[in-house]
Amino acid sequence: MPEKRDPSAPRQRLFFALWPGDDVRQHFAAVASKSLKRRGRRIPPENLHLTLAFLGPVPPEVRRCAEDAADGVAASPFTLEFNRLGFFPRPRVVWSGCDHTPEALTLLVDALRRGLSGCGITPEARPYRAHLTLARKASVEPDFGAPHAPIHWPVDAFHLLESKTHSSGAQYKILRSWPL
Repeated sequence: MPEKRDPSAPRQRLFFALWPGDDVRQHFAAVASKSLKRRGRRIPPENLHLTLAFLGPVPPEVRRCAEDAADGVAASPFTLEFNRLGFFPRPRVVWSGCDHTPEALTLLVDALRRGLSGCGITPEARPYRAHLTLARKASVEPDFGAPHAPIHWPVDAFHLLESKTHSSGAQYKILRSWPL
């Protein structure tokens, strides 16, 4: 159970994510470039990631609780295969997704959600869908479900990241990592 919260404590905007290596990032950037042309605000390659659980702006005691929860997660390494484009019309987001979600990823997300609920963070109610955002504010909907060349991403760790928003866009910083 998290400690009593101090409403005046500084907050960090945090999330758990998978963080690709440079080679995987370049493959996603190439898919975005080929598929989108100039029809949206592409995510810079250095910001590409796969969110596992969003914590939001939290005080230090919730961060500590979340890290303790992550310490208790036992998960196996796995490989993701991203192979299709998708589109969320309401936020106008173009993403790359997987036809198949490995069981190890589902178990990792479920374990994080259970642990975070003990920190006072309400877990996402919807089933987890692995997708990586390629662009925001897309002006033209691409073919939903259109295939693209497969991108294989071997995953052997998950990370706690901090998100800071600047006038130039979001900046992410890995705060801590856990091997699988």
